[in-house]
Amino acid sequence: MLISRSDNSNIALWWWTIDRFLLTLFSILIIVGIFLVMASSQHLAQSFNIFSHYFTLRHILFVIISLPIIFLFSLLNEKQTKAISIIGLIITIFLLLIILINGSEIKGAKRWIYFSGFSFQPSELCKPFYVIVNAWFLTLWIEGKNFPGWAWSIVSLILISSLLLIQPDVGMTIVIILTWCFQLFITGIPLIIIICLTLAVPLFVILTYHNFDHVKIRIDGFLEGTTYQVTKSLQSFEFGGFWGTGPGEGFYKKFLPDAHSDFVFAVAAEEYGILICLIIILIYSLVVYRAFSLSFINKNLFFIIAVSGLAFQFGIQTLIHMASNTNLIPTKGMTLPFLSYGGSSMISSAITVGILLSLTRKNISHNPIKKQLNLKSANE
Repeated sequence: MLISRSDNSNIALWWWTIDRFLLTLFSILIIVGIFLVMASSQHLAQSFNIFSHYFTLRHILFVIISLPIIFLFSLLNEKQTKAISIIGLIITIFLLLIILINGSEIKGAKRWIYFSGFSFQPSELCKPFYVIVNAWFLTLWIEGKNFPGWAWSIVSLILISSLLLIQPDVGMTIVIILTWCFQLFITGIPLIIIICLTLAVPLFVILTYHNFDHVKIRIDGFLEGTTYQVTKSLQSFEFGGFWGTGPGEGFYKKFLPDAHSDFVFAVAAEEYGILICLIIILIYSLVVYRAFSLSFINKNLFFIIAVSGLAFQFGIQTLIHMASNTNLIPTKGMTLPFLSYGGSSMISSAITVGILLSLTRKNISHNPIKKQLNLKSANE
């Protein structure tokens, strides 16, 4: 169906103001994710004596839920995005507190809330909302408003990081802290602060190593080269070669714990080959590059900090997943946006994409779309 420029319907107005290049890249990732979950989860379903496409169908359900989320968030203007992000962050912080009291413990961590056969991880939703709220805090601080934005930024970081570490979820904590540091860097802070933050990174690693047993085990395994999951992951890359073994023909994926989530990139390498992995890396790189490019052509400080922050967070999560799959860093249990199985991860990615598409819409920070296009039509 073709949409005419003279069409003033909401769908048409949305279509002509959205960044269609970003939308196309995200659509490709969503489609690829369905095939990778299908390839990586069948053996897992069989081991549970359930329908072989059980996880695939659930993943498709998550996709169906996420599509309207992307669309609805992409319709928001700047004020609405700020308001919903503040409310969303408050709710997720409240849920993180609830988890510590009544959360279900799995593998020594309390991260999930269960209802009606579904598990929900509030920390996933915390990520995009925190980026927007922190961008707002930093903008108020830099622009000299009568609001202690820097103090609220630090307090919110400490609060969220503390709640995540208590679970414990070191991987998610690292993503939040790195995103905060990047957003602070974008604001143009003095060099001395950047140096102090850089020196604090090894201190954080040392503290987590000595205070969290699972972190110590993963780092020791990484240094000694004895991590079972990574060994099988590397064998998947080697066995797949350049062209891959073919869909459904993977062997080492059967021995990968959480192959459909934490090691889905290794499954892609084994069944579809290094070539497909390079294409996937290219798509993620284009997403980050496009978002950065759009952020720095705008003079709105909030826009710059928010869009670049979302792009950085999206990219760093991708980088951590791929690096842990290839033994470049210790395993983190990090999902790959849109490609890994998981409802919480999918919805979080959908919110991220929706906000990115909203903030990068043409002139969205100044006027409603309909008014802009109507004025354009009148002038013509």
